[in-house]
Amino acid sequence: MTAVRCRRFVSGVMFAWCLALADCGLADVVIYRLPSAGGPVVVLEGAATINPGSTVTFSHPRYGRLYFDKDSVEIRKGPTLVARFARELGLAGRDPDKRMKAAEWALRHGMLPQFYTAIDKVLDVAPTYSRALMVKQLKQKMDMPLGDSSKQVAEMRALVGRDDMRVKQSKHFVLMHDTPETLTKGKLTRADERIELLETVYESFLLRFYAYGVKLDIPQERLKVLLFNEYKDYRLFADRLSPNLTSASGFWDGERNTSVFFDHGTNDRYKKLKEYSDRLQIQKKDAIRDRDFDAAATRRLADTLKMLIEIEREDSDITVVSHETTHQMAGNTGLLPRHVRIPSWVHEGLATYFETPDGASWAGIGAVNEERLDRYRALEGDRMHSNIGFIVGDQIFNYAETLGDKLHGYGQAWALTHFLLENHFDEFMAFYRRLGEMPPETFLSQEVINHLFDEAIPLGRDALDQEWRSYMSTLKTDLELILEGI
Repeated sequence: MTAVRCRRFVSGVMFAWCLALADCGLADVVIYRLPSAGGPVVVLEGAATINPGSTVTFSHPRYGRLYFDKDSVEIRKGPTLVARFARELGLAGRDPDKRMKAAEWALRHGMLPQFYTAIDKVLDVAPTYSRALMVKQLKQKMDMPLGDSSKQVAEMRALVGRDDMRVKQSKHFVLMHDTPETLTKGKLTRADERIELLETVYESFLLRFYAYGVKLDIPQERLKVLLFNEYKDYRLFADRLSPNLTSASGFWDGERNTSVFFDHGTNDRYKKLKEYSDRLQIQKKDAIRDRDFDAAATRRLADTLKMLIEIEREDSDITVVSHETTHQMAGNTGLLPRHVRIPSWVHEGLATYFETPDGASWAGIGAVNEERLDRYRALEGDRMHSNIGFIVGDQIFNYAETLGDKLHGYGQAWALTHFLLENHFDEFMAFYRRLGEMPPETFLSQEVINHLFDEAIPLGRDALDQEWRSYMSTLKTDLELILEGI
């Protein structure tokens, strides 16, 4: 089992699952530790029943029913997102500002229907509330049909050089893919799942800014996306575009305005996990056939691992798509300039803020990313590198020589961006605007970038640094909150 590295924390209670429960006030959270050296922990949410004897029946909204050994899990109950939203909205009373806060809460937790409900509640008591009206206007604009996408399709066919790839369109995307038409456990094809996720990221991205009073451009044509079924085909295509894409698990090509992905179930890591799972399934069948005394335990372990690998696969897809689509949205809405060589930390900080971490469902905006938070914490005491000036001037990326260095850079960029978007939103948007006002292809030196930053956020570096570190010390992952009983 030591070869299996499935340490994934499934964050956020799934709204659809809550609707299926008789009681939407509480959900079961199962904390499961795989019986291996190091004991990877997995957190699952659904409905759990403790059976007579030593087993637990667990029903997962997507992957069905599983059975655990009672001693391998810890079960906790916590309020569902639906219940927590109802409480937020109830506490708001008839105060339009508080109702708007409830709407923002829903958006942060990926609850788009509840977000729109709260917006309507704002307008019920304050019909001229500007930010709520901006959201309604945005919804009308997003719902307007776009024109023919044959030009984009022709561009993608010329880029890929293959005639066998199929095309699927949605309201805002045109997807070219070669994934199978078979249905997944979610009763959709891989292409349908990808389109659904893309649309969710698109809508949530725009809402995040309009709900806070920032108008962005609405793309006037569908955004282009390529999805390869096989990792090897994706790798050949990426290598042909640029050697810099060697380690990329997905990317947005700004020059061609196209996002490119593959099904993570076809990479070497997943295949090794799948091979291990398949061997366990054979052991399970043999144990059941031979009526081994531990056949039930073997079955539980084999079926659990099979589900966790599917979660791992879907999780990887969702994380990469939410990250890269954020790059694409930022470049197509005017939030960040496409023709100014802005710092890497600006691009990556924004993408990691919107990135859905460690969960096989859309987890909302600004989720606390365990990996990014760990990377930030690892450098927090190193004031040479965990330093606002070092990050803003982009040395955090410019001086990165190894993959580990770059990952630490992502952690610092995520942490600073998370702090600024949550605590100094207007000033940070002013910094974005100043970057967009720079002449195209201008080289921005460390001194120039820091000057623009200080102009937009004139709080003084010492005060800002102290506030940033204080804020970061309060952030906790979903797992940490669960274990603390919050």
